[in-house]
Amino acid sequence: MTTTTRFAQLIIDTADALASADTSDEIWWSINRVAARIGAKAVNAGSFARSTQEIGWIRSSMDPLWLEEYADAGLFAVDPLLGDAMRGKAPPLYDVLGRDRSLQGAGDGNGAPVGKLRALHSGMASYDYNYMIAHSWFEGDAGLCLALGCREDPHDLFGPGTARAFSAVSAMMASRLVAPGDALHEGWAYGAGWQPLLPQERDVLACLANGLGPFAISERLAITEVEVVRRIHSAALKMRARTHDQALALAIARGQVEP
Repeated sequence: MTTTTRFAQLIIDTADALASADTSDEIWWSINRVAARIGAKAVNAGSFARSTQEIGWIRSSMDPLWLEEYADAGLFAVDPLLGDAMRGKAPPLYDVLGRDRSLQGAGDGNGAPVGKLRALHSGMASYDYNYMIAHSWFEGDAGLCLALGCREDPHDLFGPGTARAFSAVSAMMASRLVAPGDALHEGWAYGAGWQPLLPQERDVLACLANGLGPFAISERLAITEVEVVRRIHSAALKMRARTHDQALALAIARGQVEP
């Protein structure tokens, strides 16, 4: 099968797999199956706000043991790929061992300590995440990033057409990405520290999203205005938001509220 034929078949298979998925979990595992077709061992996806560097949500199918090591060691604080993704500038290819060889004593040039960076790279390599291929899509401040962890150089599969293949397929996958919400079985929002909202908090934020003020919300939900304000404040604390508007935006981005 020629490279062109493989590429065409991949596009067809991707469209079929994604079209047959309905729930967030079905979509997630369809994306993982498609990613495996282009040599990926794992999928990472996330939603970010560029101006505030806020994480909406992050989901990963990497080995749970590695994710536990990553979180426990605080490696998210020095992860260049995560930092670039949050800025909407994820590199198309991140060569883990190549980056490690290029490290100088000062770190990565952005102030990250070289010891932690090498621990990050060593850990990724030990689980065969030797290459990360990534793509970001941002509209204004908000966006998504998709990053695939591969054992082998992804260029070995499609050769010169690898960039084109991944760009097309990842765009198709990203178009179906949804926030994990309550169905989340494997996902991490490193450093965000937010908590799921209670149903009554979601109800109040949903009313806010539809343009209602505290008085109108109190009438619709048959509660006092004081209770409305209390629920909004509670939701803001759980979202780690500085304002009520930011709490609403983060709750929507994290799949806690549907606008």
